[in-house]
Amino acid sequence: MNETQGQGGKTEDKLFNFRPACFAAAFLCLGIALSYHVILNGVSAWWLLLLLPILGTPFFFCRAGKYKRMIISVLVLCCSFFIGYFSFAKTLDNFSDCTHYDGEYIVVGKVVDIREYDANVAITLDKVYIDGKGENGRLKAYLSPSFYENIELSDEVLLRGKVKTNVEYTNDYGFRASDIGDNLRFRMSGVKHCEVTDEYKDIFLKIRQRVTDVVYAGMGNEPAAVTIAVLTGNTSGMEADALENMRAGGIAHVFAVSGLHVGALYAFCLLLYKKTPLKKLPNPIRFFLLAGILLFYGGICGFSPSIIRATVLCLVAYFAKIIGIKTDLLDVLGVGAFIVLCITPTALFEVGFQLSFAACFGIAILAKRIGQVFDEACKGVGKLFKKEWAQPHYAPNGDTLPPSLSERFRRKVGSLISVSLAAQITTAPILLSAFGYLSGWSLVLNFFFVPFISGVFAALLALVFLASLLPISLASGLLYLPNVVWSLVLLLFETVDFSLFTVTGIRLIGPTKVLYYSALVVGTDKLNIPRAWRRGLSAAFFLAFFACVCVLNC
Repeated sequence: MNETQGQGGKTEDKLFNFRPACFAAAFLCLGIALSYHVILNGVSAWWLLLLLPILGTPFFFCRAGKYKRMIISVLVLCCSFFIGYFSFAKTLDNFSDCTHYDGEYIVVGKVVDIREYDANVAITLDKVYIDGKGENGRLKAYLSPSFYENIELSDEVLLRGKVKTNVEYTNDYGFRASDIGDNLRFRMSGVKHCEVTDEYKDIFLKIRQRVTDVVYAGMGNEPAAVTIAVLTGNTSGMEADALENMRAGGIAHVFAVSGLHVGALYAFCLLLYKKTPLKKLPNPIRFFLLAGILLFYGGICGFSPSIIRATVLCLVAYFAKIIGIKTDLLDVLGVGAFIVLCITPTALFEVGFQLSFAACFGIAILAKRIGQVFDEACKGVGKLFKKEWAQPHYAPNGDTLPPSLSERFRRKVGSLISVSLAAQITTAPILLSAFGYLSGWSLVLNFFFVPFISGVFAALLALVFLASLLPISLASGLLYLPNVVWSLVLLLFETVDFSLFTVTGIRLIGPTKVLYYSALVVGTDKLNIPRAWRRGLSAAFFLAFFACVCVLNC
């Protein structure tokens, strides 16, 4: 992405390298965003004309004289834009195209999710029949605990209660991106009758139910709830106060299945490929084996949006690696975002999607520079105290020696800090606008918990699956160590109030976030413009951002 040398040593005069995947994903997002505003906010479609100048992007970012490539790139960007525009509109039309119910009905469906709350239990049904009529959509039913006792995942249940069709695009909390993406069209309340009528042969749901039963049989309730949250993403069993304190500490993401967990499983699979006889397998077989493992785990977690996003990113990265295509995180992000948004256009407006890709984007553009600053600071401190640990070590003949233990430790610490800080810098505006607060403890706690979860996740997953294969009476012995570890973690969040150091009350809107991210991009070395210009433009964007924030919050 920096300046590149052409033939004869001449530097190519490009602002930065044209990345088809990144630009196609960006134009797909533009199409979805415009469709959203046209449909929900009544914005005129004539605003499309203002986007025409943007289509000249390839003429600035492609090498001069490559007119055929420029024209093809413009066509690709146009197609990406209109795919986003029309796919979003089609998704909303399909969601609202169903029978409208508002009254008492008998419902039959397959239980695909169970969430326990303080006063009731919410179950989600698929393959729904309402008064004998099959419906293409899911239903969420709210039951009292007495009805829930005998219900398990993959059961077919019969319910009688008040059913209401809910195909509105918005509610009190804004756009219903998650509900539309999950095809959740119906809700049931006031359940008067509930019975299990049959059982579906769904291997994924059966395994998830077995895992839940084994974990709760072998561990205390609170450690078991944390284990289930880490393994399957279901946090409904966790204590509300403890979960809120984890959010205030900025680490709630490690207790819900996300890219961190899929990435840890992906890294474990790559380690097996490197250290075991599996490395002798042909590349296609290794790819499909990896895909099978990740998809199997995704199926157990119910193919949640976060699982799908992370799986797509990992498979794209590994596929590029085995076929010999040089990529970096930005390329992988572009392809992953394009695939996910083509499947579910409404995901663009889900906070989970925004946080996942913002964090990866931050790591791609900021982590390296933050790591360099950390290295320079360490070397400065080393010189100040006349310590040699921050400097390269040389043999008497002048060869560079392998890094010492302290040097390796410093590099690991620098990597953790740079990755964590980069992700938090780019997710801060999203957290503020979505949740209304920003944790002051986030950097410190993530420094410990992110590597901890990455290191123990594969082992925890293997241990729980082993316990699930054996008699349930052995679960307490096999899960003793995880039970102790999670108990200690929970003790920390029960004794320390992390909400005391949170930033709250700052209001952000779309244009202010655009200014913020523009300042970050311009300020990095991703643009081939003089350093003075980069710093000046970045400072100007940041000043505009802070001015807008002050105006909005005064």
